Amino acid sequence: MTKREIIDIHAHVIPGVDDGARSMEESCKMLRMAARQGVKAVVATPHYSRRKTLIELPELAERLQEKIREYDPEFTLYTGQETYYHDGLVERLRQKKAYTMAGSSYVLVEFDEEAVYQEMLRGIRALVNAGYIPILAHIERYPCLRGKGLMEELSANGCIFQMNYDSLKERGLRYQREVSWCRRQVKSGRIGILATDMHQMEYRPPEIEKALKWLEGHVEARLLDRMVYQNPLHIINNEGID
Repeated sequence: MTKREIIDIHAHVIPGVDDGARSMEESCKMLRMAARQGVKAVVATPHYSRRKTLIELPELAERLQEKIREYDPEFTLYTGQETYYHDGLVERLRQKKAYTMAGSSYVLVEFDEEAVYQEMLRGIRALVNAGYIPILAHIERYPCLRGKGLMEELSANGCIFQMNYDSLKERGLRYQREVSWCRRQVKSGRIGILATDMHQMEYRPPEIEKALKWLEGHVEARLLDRMVYQNPLHIINNEGID
């Protein structure tokens, strides 16, 4: 398997703030595991909460950055958030009570898994009209996107699709049973970004080698590099994605 550079833009590695890493030690273990598989940088994306603003996020990320650089001096950690769409999200972003990705115009956003398509489309348009670029997290979870032409319509409205590596494995988690559908989306070029969505060492650890092996055998190298490195880099640099 080719050793390649990877940037992961969806990772619950900030300890003790959501259902991700439970300690600084576990955060470091996951990041070291990711680094061994080629990950050079991570955008930390704790879950958004309407009840609590993570004002301590930059400080926690800086502490984690110091820890991981003891292991890998070149490893870089950025701050972001996995936001949950609701009618007040745009205002929360404007007030800096919700985080964009690495301070860019990109917003990692999730919807309720049972959301109807028109609700999702309305939310994507609201973010775009406010000047943000929505990245729809783990698109494999939304049954409403399976209709013909719906992903294309969201894309035409400015949405970028993120898929979890796990969804490409032969045996995925409960959200990722339809592996063949996920693989078709990747091969079609519809997926802009692949990410780990890592949480804990026992629950969604950053194990991506099996997915990468399949990708290298079935996806053109340039497209693969775009999903795992170039597009994430454009996000961090606040540049446009083709």
